Amino acid sequence: MKIAVLTEYYPDERAPASGVYVHQRVRGYRAAGHEPRVFRVREGDTESAAYDHVKVTSGRASELGESLADFAPDVLAVHTPHPDAGHTRLAATVPIPRAVWIHGYEAMMTAVHGYHRGVFKLLSLFHDVRKLRRLRRFLTDSAAVVYVSDWLRRTAERGTRYRHPSTEIIPNGVDTDVFRPRAAPASGGARLRGIALRNLGPKYGLDLAVTAYGGVVESELTIVGTGPEANRLRHLIARNAAPVTLEARAVPHSEVPALLNDFDYFVAPARTEAQGVAMCEAMACGLPVVATRVGGIPEFVRDGIDGLLTRPGSASDLRRAVRQLVGDRDRAREMGVNARKYIQARCASAVVIPRELELLAGVAR
Repeated sequence: MKIAVLTEYYPDERAPASGVYVHQRVRGYRAAGHEPRVFRVREGDTESAAYDHVKVTSGRASELGESLADFAPDVLAVHTPHPDAGHTRLAATVPIPRAVWIHGYEAMMTAVHGYHRGVFKLLSLFHDVRKLRRLRRFLTDSAAVVYVSDWLRRTAERGTRYRHPSTEIIPNGVDTDVFRPRAAPASGGARLRGIALRNLGPKYGLDLAVTAYGGVVESELTIVGTGPEANRLRHLIARNAAPVTLEARAVPHSEVPALLNDFDYFVAPARTEAQGVAMCEAMACGLPVVATRVGGIPEFVRDGIDGLLTRPGSASDLRRAVRQLVGDRDRAREMGVNARKYIQARCASAVVIPRELELLAGVAR
């Protein structure tokens, strides 16, 4: 099966962490014997290059249409179809059946889900109403719609006022052969250490984590990522005298398993989250999770079994959960074992990829 993957986000040498969740499934399609090719709308002349053995064609929408026709795919797989995005507009002009993957913000009222602060909240309301109306039209003309969590499905259907007759819930996959625990626990006799591997944007709630750790002496937190709130987080760390280290850097996906295995638990204090791929990867490495009970997170973290869920927006409840986790190492270790088993059953690439290929084959017919 020839699969044309249309996406705004895809890793390259300049942005190795961008759209990794799309690349992982494309690799899976290729490993299963299919022929995927990635198409990205970009300014400039059309060019094709290989990324990790996957052919990626980039260029203006008008010229990519010709490249798509030359490829002659059986089906389109369109990811994050924001109506203003070039790849979404391109997909709408191509007379090839398509399946659509909804990942998050493109189907949300972002103002009420923690994406913005201040005046930008108000401005986004007008934009989001228009966005959701146009998204509905795009979904109506698609053969199938995939959501990465049931919470995201409900949110999108409420926002667009539309339920597609062919809808699937398929989470982003995790390569559990790569994301796996190492033999020895990270912290031996030292105090347990947490990691938050996130974009440094407001929706991820890292300001809540810094505030929470301001009252914690039993553990420490390392935040790793890039984004607009880096300076704000540095000021909060200093003001709260929090045992928090901020590493404002991008981490190539190939280095993430080793990084996660340097820590004992994962912290996800998000204000909203459709799934939490980095969280699921940490769970596959055997890390228990302390996370807020928002969005799709409770579909992947069972409270008291794989980790601890806390009240949204509550730094004090997050602090309580961290203390509870690090205060009982045996239970924390047990939750880490449970977390890996749960992700293996729900999100392993070996589970997810066959489901996606079956859906794409049905659309191609």
